[in-house]
Amino acid sequence: MAKVVQTTLEESEYEQFRKTAKRKGLKVKEAVRSAILGWTRELAPLDLDDQFFRLKPVDLGDPELSNKVDEILYGRRMRR
Repeated sequence: MAKVVQTTLEESEYEQFRKTAKRKGLKVKEAVRSAILGWTRELAPLDLDDQFFRLKPVDLGDPELSNKVDEILYGRRMRR
């Protein structure tokens, strides 16, 4: 069952939010929902049972690989 959330904003806060939503092509209602969901995801604790945290390191067989990547990305060898 869906729930309704209601709050009060100062006029300037509302206008800033409304303008931002409009720039993003969203209605205020859509922007509020997006903001709430984003905030919730951002502050939710990590799920340490997630398979991502069970991944093992991969050996690509080249001990200099990270230096080569640095050279490609930054155009020079990084100092360690």
